[in-house]
Amino acid sequence: MAEIKSALELALEKAQQYGRASKEDLLLEKHREAARQIAVRYLKGEEEDLKEALAAIPKEAQAEARRVMKEVFLRNITLPREEKVDPRQERALEGMLAVASNPKAMARLKAEVEQVWQQFLLARNTAYQQLKNSFRQTLGNYTRALEAQLGAKVRLEADQLPEFQQEWRKFEGGLTNQFEPILADRKEKMLNL
Repeated sequence: MAEIKSALELALEKAQQYGRASKEDLLLEKHREAARQIAVRYLKGEEEDLKEALAAIPKEAQAEARRVMKEVFLRNITLPREEKVDPRQERALEGMLAVASNPKAMARLKAEVEQVWQQFLLARNTAYQQLKNSFRQTLGNYTRALEAQLGAKVRLEADQLPEFQQEWRKFEGGLTNQFEPILADRKEKMLNL
């Protein structure tokens, strides 16, 4: 059975590795951390010129810095959770283009990711409206029964019903399972550019 290590054990192992690490390894780790910080600042809108920031990192560490920055950006490229793409997701996609070693191929993949997002949102919004319309048909009976029970006028929306929420979660999970592998494939390709 695999041994599960605590955070402390992992930290101690890492500290031991640093004790044996060469000067070059420590310097490379310093550049990796600098690249992570640049990417995070970019996502927050605090860093505007990624190419300039990347140029400040020594040439021998730039390839690794690009990879680290891409990893940060890719963690922010996900399927939209709301009715539209989050600005941070769009910024992550722009960051990928800015640090790409092959900008032309990255631009093509960027367009493909944007298309996946749009198809997902279209399918999601269409299905939501269809489900809402189907629940509206039965909402009248539900409302009349509730008004009779309470003795007062009641105004309900179809998407507030627990049954609607349950059906929607089930459908949305299936839709996500359908689109997630497509997005993961594009992200894998982007990491290698």
